[in-house]
Amino acid sequence: MPGIVIVGLQWGDEGKGKASAYLAKGASLAVRFNGGANAGHTVTLGSMSLSLHMLPAATVSTRAAAIGPGVYLDLEEMLKDVRRLEEAVGKIEVIVSPRAHLVTPLQLALDAKIEEVRGGASIGTTRRGIGPTALHKYGRLGLRLCDVLEGGEAEALAEIWRRLWGGVVSVKSEEALKSVKRLAEEVRWMVGDVPSAIMSRLSAGETVIFEGAQGTMLDIDHGTYPYVTSSHTTSAAAAIGSGVGLKAIDSVVGIAKAYTTRVGAGPFPTEIAGPIADAIRRRGGEYGATTGRPRRIGWLDIPQLRYACMLNSVDQIFLTRLDTLATQERVEICVKYEGVKEPFPDTVEALKRVKPVYLEMEGWPEIGEAEREKLRREGYGALHRAARRYVEKIEEELGSVIKYIGIGPRIEDVIMK
Repeated sequence: MPGIVIVGLQWGDEGKGKASAYLAKGASLAVRFNGGANAGHTVTLGSMSLSLHMLPAATVSTRAAAIGPGVYLDLEEMLKDVRRLEEAVGKIEVIVSPRAHLVTPLQLALDAKIEEVRGGASIGTTRRGIGPTALHKYGRLGLRLCDVLEGGEAEALAEIWRRLWGGVVSVKSEEALKSVKRLAEEVRWMVGDVPSAIMSRLSAGETVIFEGAQGTMLDIDHGTYPYVTSSHTTSAAAAIGSGVGLKAIDSVVGIAKAYTTRVGAGPFPTEIAGPIADAIRRRGGEYGATTGRPRRIGWLDIPQLRYACMLNSVDQIFLTRLDTLATQERVEICVKYEGVKEPFPDTVEALKRVKPVYLEMEGWPEIGEAEREKLRREGYGALHRAARRYVEKIEEELGSVIKYIGIGPRIEDVIMK
């Protein structure tokens, strides 16, 4: 009964979509267990690039998806995903937990308002309403899908929202409720028992992929708070956010880029600027799938990755975008921090003060289509010696096995080590 959790080990955008779709070959179900439409997973099918915001990207391989109760559910975005995915791969099965909390136009408006009030100290959210939805959920004022479909509780909540936020944003709570009611009826046929769907497949010996959103460093408890998301992004969240026990999880695959990126505000110890950063951004298409914002670029950060591997109990690593670093004459790895006592700082102020210590390594040539074909045919041994040294140095520093290496944008552009 293989239950495999896919988690990002950096600040998100590690290539989880491609990795999940690759690892889901032969799996029977892909589960989304956290986050909301602020996450965008992109997969490349042939010449087509497909961005999904609510459905797990692994659905392109499984043709069956589940949205767990730990997800902040934007019904409109989910329906767009369903249409987009069915146009690309054909009919899919979708099971949505009735316990998932809903993002409404009210939360979207509140998100924008909070960022406006923060001014120069804004977090840099995607303004998809995730923070305010979490605020309502944990304040026990949240609106779940089942509450809308059954009625009663939803009307009472709308009145509380009106009293709380009527003078803050222009969106009326009654109108917000009306819009989600219409969308909820459209998805009524998808509502089902997600935990039972997962466990029945696992009991039958089938593989289930639990696909996380965002990355470890955006975790609400363990990330670079307050520059984080409003959910748990580590592997332990897969069980809670799906509604299954810890024994349903067999292994954890951590996804890391061969370099580091970050979107939005917050500390970023290995950030670089100038021509090298511009070249990596251009080669890697480093622009947010949700917002289109250019991502901040940095060298690989071993202290940060070591911390993330520990938090997630990572069994193996899927290293993506090795091809993006190709053609750089020299590449660098941050092997340690100076100016900090603990393995990874607890506060953003402490993280701002660290001084990264870099190891410079030889770069490697372009990995074009001909090279990809050869690598897919001959495997890891055919990789350029400098690229192999880079991969093996990461393994040595982390004490973790890199089992999969991404060498291109398509799902099949992967070699196993």
